[in-house]
Amino acid sequence: MNSTTSSQSVSHLGKHRSSKPTTINRRLGATENIYYFLDQLYCLNFIIFVEITGSLQIDQINEALKAVQAEQPLLRARIALIDGHYWFKPVATKDFPLKAQTGPLMGWRNQVAAQLDTPFVDDAPLARFFWFDGHGKKAVAAMAFHHSIADGKSGMDVFIEVLRRAGGEDSPLRYRRAHPSAQDLDLIKSKTAWQSSLQRLKYWLKQGRSVLKFPKQLPGFDMSIKAERDIKIIPFQVSATSSAALLDACRAHGTTVHGALGAAQILALNDEFDTAEDRYLALNSLADLRGVLKGDLTEFDLGLYIATLTTVHEVAAEPDFWALAIDIRSQLQSILQSGDADLVHSICRDDTLFPRNETGARMVHAMVALAPPSSMLTNIGKVDKLTLANGTSVDSVAFAVTGPTLHPICITATSYADRMYMNLVYDVLKLSESQARRIAKSVRRYLKIAAGT
Repeated sequence: MNSTTSSQSVSHLGKHRSSKPTTINRRLGATENIYYFLDQLYCLNFIIFVEITGSLQIDQINEALKAVQAEQPLLRARIALIDGHYWFKPVATKDFPLKAQTGPLMGWRNQVAAQLDTPFVDDAPLARFFWFDGHGKKAVAAMAFHHSIADGKSGMDVFIEVLRRAGGEDSPLRYRRAHPSAQDLDLIKSKTAWQSSLQRLKYWLKQGRSVLKFPKQLPGFDMSIKAERDIKIIPFQVSATSSAALLDACRAHGTTVHGALGAAQILALNDEFDTAEDRYLALNSLADLRGVLKGDLTEFDLGLYIATLTTVHEVAAEPDFWALAIDIRSQLQSILQSGDADLVHSICRDDTLFPRNETGARMVHAMVALAPPSSMLTNIGKVDKLTLANGTSVDSVAFAVTGPTLHPICITATSYADRMYMNLVYDVLKLSESQARRIAKSVRRYLKIAAGT
């Protein structure tokens, strides 16, 4: 699940200090651990994909993949169970090379969707690259990641670097040091013991109030865990005109684009209920922690630097879009400022005695299921417009992620070339295609209304 509330752009690659490439050899952090655990029950992959116009050769792509794999420790790692704990262990690239898989351009969206539920069965690498060639100037490139090694923002940066190298950029290699888990550098641990205890008390008191709100589950959604899944993606866009107007409207109302996206999503789900009445609905947001983490992290380090935040909102019988958007922003800010974003440690710490098998994964899933029923929203923010050194143009940028089976839908958003590219991801075995398409249509409608276009 992969993906953030940050609006920071993925900037052009600058020059970084060079050194020998490093390896990674450590236990998984708390968020990495829970993502890997749940992945034993159902895939938690994410995939980034771009449409291009120009010319890239498969040999150039593979050379670029070789170079980037050499400098990213998590692309040269496998996950191993050692003494009851999961570890990242280094592998040799000659034994586990990252190479492009090729396919026809026709039907590429179905192939992208299929990757969201295709497990990483080999030891390494925990990423896959795809090239869908139209045998002309049009093509699609895509890169799938095991979510335990990356979030959408860091995965996007690595993916773009591959494209830059394949397109002829001659910048020197920028080797990264193997940083510790970002989740070991959390907000609560940076405070004194009494401050940490007080924050946790405040959190659980707040959670107690949220429980009393009894958020509703989406009508028509099957909550059960099924042996099989059939993941589908419904793509849609927000035009450049509407995107600019939406940003201006968000600023005028004192909220964020993520707040507006969340409001549109909640109201679209609210429309699925039979009656117009006051009710509580929850939203699951993936928040970027880069702004508050410590430890010399850089924009170019592949890793999982996100927190999963659930907010609960009262939706009136006659809801106010902007009041809801403001409430989403306010609640997310409150959680991040108080340190509550790190409470994944309380769910599945590395020292918790869950069996390291499917039974343990089901136990973790049962604990995650205690959270309020919600849908998922992940916004990767702005990606700078990109033309490769050989003149190849990147026409669109988007990503998709498989959320937990508890979420009826996951909506992803990426801003590129002044346009917003969005995808609604769902399991057709648990939510009908007609209902999913109706929800996507409602989201678009609410965003157009908010933008005044």
